[in-house]
Amino acid sequence: MGRIRKAEEAVGRLEKKHPGSNVVHQKKRRLAVLRAKLEALLADQESGRVRLCFGSRRLFRKQFAREENGYADHAAWKKDWQAERSSQFFVLGSKDEASGNQSCQAAVAPDGSLRLRLRLPNGWGSTSKHLVLEGVRLAYGQEEILQALSVGRVVTGTTKTGKLVRKPEGAAVSYRFVRDRKGWRVFASVEAQPVALVTRRLAGAIGVDSNPDHLALAETDRFGNLVEIRRIGLHLYGKSEEQAKAAIGDACRQIARACAESGKPLVIERLDLRKRRAELEAVDGVRARSLSSFAYAKTISMLKAASFRAGV
Repeated sequence: MGRIRKAEEAVGRLEKKHPGSNVVHQKKRRLAVLRAKLEALLADQESGRVRLCFGSRRLFRKQFAREENGYADHAAWKKDWQAERSSQFFVLGSKDEASGNQSCQAAVAPDGSLRLRLRLPNGWGSTSKHLVLEGVRLAYGQEEILQALSVGRVVTGTTKTGKLVRKPEGAAVSYRFVRDRKGWRVFASVEAQPVALVTRRLAGAIGVDSNPDHLALAETDRFGNLVEIRRIGLHLYGKSEEQAKAAIGDACRQIARACAESGKPLVIERLDLRKRRAELEAVDGVRARSLSSFAYAKTISMLKAASFRAGV
């Protein structure tokens, strides 16, 4: 609703300044598209219809243009479709289970690697109920996973009937298995443990301002006087999602490290990206597209994550 309201305001302003222009025509087309999307969503909500597409909607639509997408026939497309639909699965952890997970339990081998014991579905057709994976090592976060596996303990409690029971309690460890061209990969995740703060508000602050092509930093002392201004280049326009994530991550770690070294907390602006983009669309379309490609939400989340890990 907010985007439609902003689009209506932009059309109203442009009709007064440039009536009958091509810009007004394009803005009206965009407004019509937004209204059509809203009507479709409301219709699905009223009918209780839920749209899910495992395997990605993009790949699903390729079956209707097989030759343009490099498929000789429908069977070739269906092979890729089924492979994509079964390319990953997630095993949810629980702190009340042994090793933090009921269906995938990890044990530490003498050489420091992990031994994963994965429970197989009943309809798998295998003679064994479990699949054992030996020598698993994580490229990142191995120490955190080992620490989570070592904090398990057995606690005593009572049931509703008053019966004493003993159950394990520790850190939940979740696993995601992903299959790509090289084979299967496993990702393990645990709840992040709080880090002791190394910054103090009385020392001053470091403020960060997000822009389409850079991050601007301003450092102040404890009296609010400006100490230094820095600029970190962040050109994301035209980059892929993974390239953008890597660039944003490097910049956020650099900022968190600067805050930790100076002992000053980080101050982040609050930017209404949709409002700003709607305002720019009526003035400068190039800047509006540049702002849309700038992953503001990803930058903020990565800044918070890097600050959390650095104790900022």
